[in-house]
Amino acid sequence: MSRHLDLVRSFLEQLEARDRREGAILAREFSEIKARSVAWKTGGVCSTKVGSRPGNTKKNRYKDVVPYDETRVILSLLQEEGLGDYINANFIRGTDGSQAYIATQGPLPQTLLDFWRLVWEFGVKVILMACQETENGRKKCERYWAQEQEPLQTGPFCITLTKETRVNADIILRTLQVTFQKESRSVYQLQYTSWPDHGVPSNPDHILTMVEEAHRLQGAGLGPLCVHCSAGCGRTGVLCAVDYVRQLLLTQTIPPNFSLFDVVLEMRKQRPAAVQTEEQYRFLSHTVAQLFSRTLQKTSPHYQNLKENCAPMCKDASSLPATSRPPGGVLRSISVPGPPTPPMADTYAVVQKRGAPAGTGPGTRVPSSADAPIYSQVAPRSQRPLAHTEDKRGATPPGQAPADQTPPGPDAYEEVTNGAQTGGLGFNLRIGRPKGPRDPPAEWTRV
Repeated sequence: MSRHLDLVRSFLEQLEARDRREGAILAREFSEIKARSVAWKTGGVCSTKVGSRPGNTKKNRYKDVVPYDETRVILSLLQEEGLGDYINANFIRGTDGSQAYIATQGPLPQTLLDFWRLVWEFGVKVILMACQETENGRKKCERYWAQEQEPLQTGPFCITLTKETRVNADIILRTLQVTFQKESRSVYQLQYTSWPDHGVPSNPDHILTMVEEAHRLQGAGLGPLCVHCSAGCGRTGVLCAVDYVRQLLLTQTIPPNFSLFDVVLEMRKQRPAAVQTEEQYRFLSHTVAQLFSRTLQKTSPHYQNLKENCAPMCKDASSLPATSRPPGGVLRSISVPGPPTPPMADTYAVVQKRGAPAGTGPGTRVPSSADAPIYSQVAPRSQRPLAHTEDKRGATPPGQAPADQTPPGPDAYEEVTNGAQTGGLGFNLRIGRPKGPRDPPAEWTRV
């Protein structure tokens, strides 16, 4: 157990050590993944002969996404009725080497029957769907499930909807009853409804919820998870990779040299273009980091260097939003926002000049309680309150000495307090204390 935690901690520390180089490292890794994938195809390592046959090409949603021959799903159910063995789908191995996932495209009108042949023959209990029927005005997946009071019949399969609920804002759970030759089975479909094509989800937590819910529904069943989007590549690959890493953590079988690069590369040998874009690869990296963090926090709650929200993990302050020093002089943690600071253009300090009162000579000044401070805070006309209120920092009432009489140092700044506006030149909110003679010119008032 302790060795497992050491490996988890080591992986997280490697991610943190990347600092601001993380983006460049992920870009380089994904570029290498794509280059190797191309080399496998051109070098004949991963052949696609069966899916490229004239009779099968019409069953491919996209002509450039054809399943690899070595791992393709071969259908035998109902072949005696003249149906072929081809479907655009590949097996992807799980952590124990079994055929844990079936990665496939969203069904076409002419492949609906093949899809349900696949589900029935391989004992699929849970289907993960990462797309919508229509996206950006284009058909992405044929509806293969039943709607309320509207059963779906495709060949000898009858599908009815038993229940439909919302798991959260992004995920719909449908319970389907599938009947074939007088035998009925329950099949669960989890559909992620807000994952853009070639993009990433807005909430990685909901992806984790989706795979956790899938295994809850799967129970002790031995059948593979059927995972699809439109092409069965990008979004499908991300889901398979997230679940794969989650299983490594649950079974405490993280290898000493664990690398997400190797996980994705291995999946690409089994399903073309699994994790299709660099953005998806980045999202996968952050989601996996979050999985590792959760695992370590559950078993080692005193580990202080973890961040629950695994946004890009970095230490370089130049890549983080600037923070301001709040009153009190202590910088807040980056993860805890400070109080909002008004823009500097919203408030001005005005230096007020007045002539000496009648009857006084140069160098003398008769103090008066009615005198306004030399510096006054002036808000724009659109933001001025109707009635004057004291600054909440506490202006000293006339005739009352301030609580702290300790003279500030020569480099101190003076807080601007409210006062009557008589016109003058605008400055920033805080003004440095003059460093000239101790006594200011006569035409200035003392603060």
